[in-house]
Amino acid sequence: MLRQRLAQQEHWREARLVRLGRQPSFDPDGYALESFTGRLRVYRPTQRLERRDGSSALVTERVRKRLVDGAWESEVVVEQVLTA
Repeated sequence: MLRQRLAQQEHWREARLVRLGRQPSFDPDGYALESFTGRLRVYRPTQRLERRDGSSALVTERVRKRLVDGAWESEVVVEQVLTA
């Protein structure tokens, strides 16, 4: 477990802006990190209820962060929408 945590932190510090102090020194979403490889970090999915076209929908989303030009950039990807 400790080895995994250290590897996650080392991966986060690959970003130049992290090393320069322009991005947080620790991943603020690290508690939800599911996997990391290359220039990509993938986090546990979250679910929420919302109204879509007048119906209730269960929306499953996942945050991903990519290393772009020395900075971690976040994106939220909708993985599934289930309507009632």
